[in-house]
Amino acid sequence: MVAVSAANDETAKDEMKNLEGTWQLLSAMKDGKETPAEVVKKIRVVIKGGKHTVYFGDEVAAKEISFVVDPTKDPKTTVDTLPDGKEIKGIYKLDGDMLTSCVAEAGKNRQSEFASKPGSGHTLRVFKRVKP
Repeated sequence: MVAVSAANDETAKDEMKNLEGTWQLLSAMKDGKETPAEVVKKIRVVIKGGKHTVYFGDEVAAKEISFVVDPTKDPKTTVDTLPDGKEIKGIYKLDGDMLTSCVAEAGKNRQSEFASKPGSGHTLRVFKRVKP
């Protein structure tokens, strides 16, 4: 059992390296409602060292939020830990320079599909990696 855990740890570390960088939001939907394009274009996320910072224009909207991933699950899972200790659980897929994530509201159960239906509380987002 320990070998599996160690292998999963290495897989997770490799995945975190793959996720590092700057990601520009391309589209977002919450509760089945599209986020306006003028808002979407201002949002980017920087992932580094197991944390992510969300920017809205030049302002920091959420600073160095710790998160973990489990790329061995299907779909792959993520858990963000907010400063107040609440967790945001989600799923994600990484396809080259495209990152799709779907998260539940803080403290709610993780969803199993990449969808944001009205009243679900789920947020579906698509990002594109920004080349350095």
